[in-house]
Amino acid sequence: MKKIGIIGYGNTGQFLCKKILTDVKYSREFDLAFVWNRSIEKLAADKDIVPEKYWLRGEDAGEAFQNYVGNGGEIDMIVEVAHPNVVRDCGALFLEYADLYVASITALADANTEKILRKKANTYGVYLPAGAAWGIHDVQKMNALGTLCGLSVTMRFNADALRLKAPLKSELDAYIQSKNTDELVLYTGNVRDLAALAPNNVNTMTCLALAGSDIGLDGTQGCLIAQKEHDAHIIDIEVEGPNGFSTTTRRYNPAKKGAVTGDETYNSFLISLLKAGGQGAGFHFC
Repeated sequence: MKKIGIIGYGNTGQFLCKKILTDVKYSREFDLAFVWNRSIEKLAADKDIVPEKYWLRGEDAGEAFQNYVGNGGEIDMIVEVAHPNVVRDCGALFLEYADLYVASITALADANTEKILRKKANTYGVYLPAGAAWGIHDVQKMNALGTLCGLSVTMRFNADALRLKAPLKSELDAYIQSKNTDELVLYTGNVRDLAALAPNNVNTMTCLALAGSDIGLDGTQGCLIAQKEHDAHIIDIEVEGPNGFSTTTRRYNPAKKGAVTGDETYNSFLISLLKAGGQGAGFHFC
C-alpha cells in the first residue's frame, strides 16, 4: 500500500479522499496518512467521509507537514491538489521526505520553481498527472526522438469556469456581463506567460509543454477561449513533426457549471495516482 498525504480539499481533493476512504478498490491501494486544507471548516463539513483523525491542522501547509514528520509521521507520497503557490512554497520541503504528485502543474511554468524542484528531485520523484493532456506520451516520445517540430493547445471553457488574473480578468468579467454569445479569445501566445495569467485553468497546456521540452513553455503556443454555449472543457491539441507530419485531437469533457475541472479529469487524476511512484529521482508523467 502507498501511504499518501493529500494537500488541498477542493473538488479534486474531495473526490480522491472519498474514493480512497469509501471504495474498496482504492482503499487496498492507498493508506491515507492525512489531509490538509487551509480552511479546516471545509474538512469539518465532511467529517462523515474524512474523520478528524486524518486532519492535518495548521494554516501553513509546510509547517503542518513539518510537525507531522517531526512527530514520527511516515509518508510515501505527497499529493498536491491545492494551488500552484503550495508547490512553489513547499515543493522542495516535501521532496526531502517523499515523492511529490503535482496537480497544479502551472506552478512549473515559473522557471525558478521548475529549477528548484528539478534540483531537489534527486532522491524522490516529481509526478505530473497527464489529466486532460491527451496524447502526452506521444509528445514525449517525439521529443525524445528529436522529431517534435511544433506544439499548440487551444482550450475553451465556459466563461464561469475561468479563474483569471489581471489584465484578462477584467476582459472576462465584461464578457460575462454582456449579452455577447460569440466566443471570446482571451489570449494567444506562449504557454509560460499564459500560465501566470490563468494558473487554475491551463495545467493541461503546461503539462504538454513540459513533455515537449525541446519546444518548451516558451515555444508551445496556447490559446484560451471563453464561451457561453457549453458547460464543458474543450481542448484541441495540434502536434507537428518533420516532413509535413501533423496530428490534431479534440477532447470534449462535460463539466458542472463553473467547475474548473471537468468530470472525467477527476477519474484521470485517480488513475494517474495509481501509476505514480517507484520510478526514483527526476520528473515523471503519469
